[in-house]
Amino acid sequence: MNTTGLRNGLFFFSGFSYPWHVREAGLEYFPFNYDQPMNPVSFLYLRLFAALSGVVLAGAASEEIFSLFEHAHEAELAMAFFSAALIFALAFGIFYLSKGTHLPSFVVAIFFGMAAKPLLMPVIEQDILLGGIVGFGATLILFGGGLETPFANFRKLIWKILALSFPGLMITAVLFSLFLSQASGWLSTSISVTTAILLGAILASTDPAAIIPALKRLRFNKPSTRDIVVSESAVTDVTGTILTVAFLSILGTAGTLGASVLGGYGLIFSADTVLFLLRQIAFGVLFGVLGYSLLAVLLRFKAAHDREYEVDAAFFLFIPVIIFTLAIAFGGSGYLAAFVAGLLFVMSDTLHETERFFNHIIDGFFKPTIFLLLGALVDLQEMFDLALIGLLCAIVFMFFIRPLVVFLCLGPSMWFDREGIGYRELLFISFVRETGAIPAVLLVTVASSGFTGLEGLIPIGMWVILATLVIEPPLTPWIAKKLGVATVIEEDQPQVNGDGEAFVVLGTRGETYKRRLPLVVQWAKDRDINKIVVLLCLEYKHQPELEQRITQEAQGIFTQLNESLLASGHKAIKFSLTSSVGFLQENIDYIAKHEPHLVAIFVGRKMLDFRLDEVKKLSVPIQFME
Repeated sequence: MNTTGLRNGLFFFSGFSYPWHVREAGLEYFPFNYDQPMNPVSFLYLRLFAALSGVVLAGAASEEIFSLFEHAHEAELAMAFFSAALIFALAFGIFYLSKGTHLPSFVVAIFFGMAAKPLLMPVIEQDILLGGIVGFGATLILFGGGLETPFANFRKLIWKILALSFPGLMITAVLFSLFLSQASGWLSTSISVTTAILLGAILASTDPAAIIPALKRLRFNKPSTRDIVVSESAVTDVTGTILTVAFLSILGTAGTLGASVLGGYGLIFSADTVLFLLRQIAFGVLFGVLGYSLLAVLLRFKAAHDREYEVDAAFFLFIPVIIFTLAIAFGGSGYLAAFVAGLLFVMSDTLHETERFFNHIIDGFFKPTIFLLLGALVDLQEMFDLALIGLLCAIVFMFFIRPLVVFLCLGPSMWFDREGIGYRELLFISFVRETGAIPAVLLVTVASSGFTGLEGLIPIGMWVILATLVIEPPLTPWIAKKLGVATVIEEDQPQVNGDGEAFVVLGTRGETYKRRLPLVVQWAKDRDINKIVVLLCLEYKHQPELEQRITQEAQGIFTQLNESLLASGHKAIKFSLTSSVGFLQENIDYIAKHEPHLVAIFVGRKMLDFRLDEVKKLSVPIQFME
């Protein structure tokens, strides 16, 4: 049989064909990138250092570069455009330069921002422009954080998540501020109480953008461990933002946050501030629900159309931005509104291209831009001067404050919750609490707000962010393995014996193959294909007992289908089931490359729900099924 002709003539059940390879986004930020070419590590770091040196040299020549625009008709606009173009170029370069190294791209972006500071001055010198860029980016990042958080898991674990996100975040902020204020006295550094309080509020949240990639290849013994980490990190971004905004409101009115740390935090409980916070939360949630309603309207509208159009992305971006502005207009939290809308909404394949576009904007532009700008705001001399207190605060923050708060908030569940997590899981949760994108946004926001007397805010905040991003993500798989809470999902090479004849593969992550298999049988029968392989990849749910049960059930289903075929006068199908411990999309990629007689691959539409960093073409068409 000419399998090539069959491959080229296939179409999806939905009426269009995409020979795509689906790969999880975020792994590009994971320091142990499993599909990287085997480049010598020394070469990768040498290349990174050379590029960074080149940017430093370009920064040293910034006056000469900007002099080229002095006689332009709109010199200031031209210089601003030059800086914007440089940000685009750096974002591109940082992504590829950090691949294969042990440095997350966020960290690399900070260093490049420091090096490019003279070239980025037209942007960072304009507070309104700087605040607008990071504010817009934060809105979309938090909206994306809501989309990343499965609402069903959030609802199931809501009390644990809220315990970490509200009292847990407040305790974290207070303890960090107290330690920073005390350490400032020990080391004779002039860190004001206001700075200590703001840093506590800013750094208390965790970052899903940094955490999720590190969890992608881990299969947890208790899945709730991963769900708590992901969901809590998204919610604390919002609660940390609200707490910081509340302190900025107090600072704008009173001009100070008090003479002591505890006194400053006590201001949060004043009548005016409580009313302010209630308005922030109430209108934030209200307009978040409105945003969800608009997204639901978009889904219903798209259900009447047979394809996506470019303008769909415009309306998709309109929603988080408009509810952000409306929430602010009514005294609510725009960031909370954006997050709630994303949390309640479940993406559909009818918005697949729109989702890809949205993720590219966030991961390809706004996240690297925020860290570039944060790096550009750093005074290197001040950062070196405050290195000791910054690193000391980072160590205490990671290894004392974070674990203490986790055990205080979740420890009771070990005794009072039948399905509660154990102390090993609590230790793991304590470790994977990186500080990343939203704290960086808040640092830039405060720096561009015009307040004075905040010396040390950026340098100390920078040391803490750098320490958590450099130390924690690379060690996450090792910590999980040592604690025995998870295993690393290794790449697998499933063995599919095609016996030299044409065959098709039906991929499944569980038991959904049961309702799809008859359709695949009909498709194969119509094309005179007599062999079907079910590829089972349980991924995070993999357990020998579950694998054995599904395999036994599959044999019974195969027998029933063949009996039906024979009764209707058709030939029996050669069925087989192959189980793999790896990821479904990676196994599909492997089979497509190594099985010359493979005609087509069938998968469910949920394959479209992965956050995609890139789409690879396969030599075999994939058909997405309901």
